[in-house]
Amino acid sequence: MREQRQQAFRYLGFRRFLPAPGLSDWVACFWAIGEGSDFPYGSVETTYPDGGCSLTVILDGPQRGARIEFNRQTERSLFLAGPRCISARLRPGALFHLFGVSPTELPTGTVDACQLLPLAAGARLSRLLAMMSGLAVVPAIALLEQWLSGEVQRAGCLPRTAQVLSWLQQPDMRVAEVACRLGLSNRTLERRMMQQVGLTPGFYQLCLRMLAARQQLARPDTPLSQVALTCGYYDQAHFTHAFRRFTGSTPAGYRKRKLSQIYKAP
Repeated sequence: MREQRQQAFRYLGFRRFLPAPGLSDWVACFWAIGEGSDFPYGSVETTYPDGGCSLTVILDGPQRGARIEFNRQTERSLFLAGPRCISARLRPGALFHLFGVSPTELPTGTVDACQLLPLAAGARLSRLLAMMSGLAVVPAIALLEQWLSGEVQRAGCLPRTAQVLSWLQQPDMRVAEVACRLGLSNRTLERRMMQQVGLTPGFYQLCLRMLAARQQLARPDTPLSQVALTCGYYDQAHFTHAFRRFTGSTPAGYRKRKLSQIYKAP
């Protein structure tokens, strides 16, 4: 586990960590919030769907415990100052292949992880939570990383879903071509993706395009027309329409808000 330095949300005590190499196929990152911050308020932030889900542990207060969250659409989320939290951002398909839980089974919002997971995994998670009592966020994340590594060993090799997602990430890759490579119909591929990832192949590709767009918009020197072209939109008007529909903001509005957020002082 290695901390990745960044400026966003530092006033809330936000810290981001990269997983160990053996876990990186399953976990995108770990993050922590609330420790070392005297900021007295919460912050409402926008979260975007990407096929992944969050396993979050609240370390303090009456809501102490583990929660799992999967967002199917762009949402506004409240990050509260005060309670210390740590989280593992699981990659698309990880929840299904590690624990046999389909994202389609999750209700809107968060759900108690110990109750959601299969009995044995839920019991192991309960023991992990007991071990975290009183720990600072970095040792707690180290325990969470160790626990997830054990779950990965139980699950075995990386599933075929990872290959499917890799194909869908390729520029100009058509969903029909992926289905053909697998010897499946488009409908069967869509059904399997929904079960294992919680998104259709087409919507997953849209999430990737919007992620690339948001990353480029965070760079103030990149023209909006270039962002549109790089993300596969040859008409800036169509890009603006698609971006607004996905994020709720125009590209220019998103850039202004993002740059203000990055350089926001405590």
